[in-house]
Amino acid sequence: MKLKLLFLFTLFYSLSIYAQEKATFKIIGNPTNIERLARNKRLDISKIKVENISNQPIYLEWETILNTFPKEWDCSMCQHGNCQIGIPKGSVFKKLQPDQQGFIAIHVIPKKHISKAIVQFKLYDKANPEYFEILTFNVETY
Repeated sequence: MKLKLLFLFTLFYSLSIYAQEKATFKIIGNPTNIERLARNKRLDISKIKVENISNQPIYLEWETILNTFPKEWDCSMCQHGNCQIGIPKGSVFKKLQPDQQGFIAIHVIPKKHISKAIVQFKLYDKANPEYFEILTFNVETY
């Protein structure tokens, strides 16, 4: 009897862990964008799309985990439902319905400064933070 209870407990525990880590969204395309632009040009938009693959509405949350953009660059970012000046620490997407796509995008005006820089975002479902994706934007000016 103890063996059966132990087996059932292990089974339910394993299923609960699997359920928590199951993805509710996916990246459409590549999770890394590499952009090269002349120092006197601007990057109007670099976008990474995501899609709700669950059968429920979700709220995707993100946080900036790396930002090496030079302070001289003018930059902003947009997410599904909102645009912001600069690269903020984090925010939440507007609700994504099942099969609906959203995005994170950046805009850069390097102001004639030559540099290589990276910004990375950790993206996860607020209801399922154990599963996440890292979105990376590499920008190089020449």
